[in-house]
Amino acid sequence: MNTVKSFLKLKRYGTIAFFLLSLLLILIAIDYRTYPSVTTIGGRSFNRGENGLWLRYLWYFGKHSEAENRAMSERLKREQIRYAYFHVRSITKDGGLQYHFKYNATKLVSMLHRDAPSVKVMAWVYAGASPGTGDVDLSDESVREKMVGEALWLVNDCGFDGIQWDYEFCPNGDQNFLKLMSETREALPAGKLLSAATPMWYPGALWGWDDNYFCQVARTCDQLAVMCYDSFFYLPRAYVWLVRQQAVHVTRAVAASNPNCRVLLGLPTYDKGTAGHNNQAETILMALKGVREGLADPRTALAAFAGVALFADYTTDPPEWRSYENLWLETDALNPSESL
Repeated sequence: MNTVKSFLKLKRYGTIAFFLLSLLLILIAIDYRTYPSVTTIGGRSFNRGENGLWLRYLWYFGKHSEAENRAMSERLKREQIRYAYFHVRSITKDGGLQYHFKYNATKLVSMLHRDAPSVKVMAWVYAGASPGTGDVDLSDESVREKMVGEALWLVNDCGFDGIQWDYEFCPNGDQNFLKLMSETREALPAGKLLSAATPMWYPGALWGWDDNYFCQVARTCDQLAVMCYDSFFYLPRAYVWLVRQQAVHVTRAVAASNPNCRVLLGLPTYDKGTAGHNNQAETILMALKGVREGLADPRTALAAFAGVALFADYTTDPPEWRSYENLWLETDALNPSESL
């Protein structure tokens, strides 16, 4: 008899647990679908006209017409882009650049220095950190030496205003990346900028970097551009929370370690990406909501913040540019919630 009663009790508890789990999943599904359209955007813009934009390698390859170059220059000025990160493609296993287009680069840089003098023209250099993405071994001193030499070629021979190392995916605490950053900083001429495209801060450094490593990298450079996308946070509400944390944690880490370093938060404007990107969550609207609300957090070190950066020029469509203009540049006297 006791066995039967125990079985019935367990069955009842199991039914209740199943009901509660089902209810939770239904609520999550409803929130997933409705959150982007019903939520309002809090905080305010802290735009200082120091924003960034990643631009495709075709500019460095000289594949655009003069008219397209002029239009790009005008867009950078109109959208208040201070840092233009031009992709110069990848580093090979020996540390050398895969492509050297000095003529195209000098022509591009000269045009921008003439037509958009407030823009810092940066060479965005990708290096694969694991097998299958290039396998660039930063523990090899000769590889780092070759990379630093290429950085000098880009700024001295091509005229770029600085270098952005994009070492993906750089593990938390990687000391070899710190060596590359320090060696590049030491070699670059005075006045040339050094930037790092970084992973995001994650709680417990589950995937990206922790506060301490952000402090260490910030000591070596002028700028950190946090790639706030491909997050694996598939729920819009969760993604907004994660972006909000970047504004708090990264600015505080930078302010504590290098008062001359500045933080840009990179925002997604693309549809197709890696398995970590969900179009419902990682949108310009949700990202800007996270940025604005993060900057409104009293824990945020606003002095370390420069602006936002869009990824990328070739994926940002007109509605996304309007969202950026309305919610960040605030070119229209728009209630933020009206653009959702």
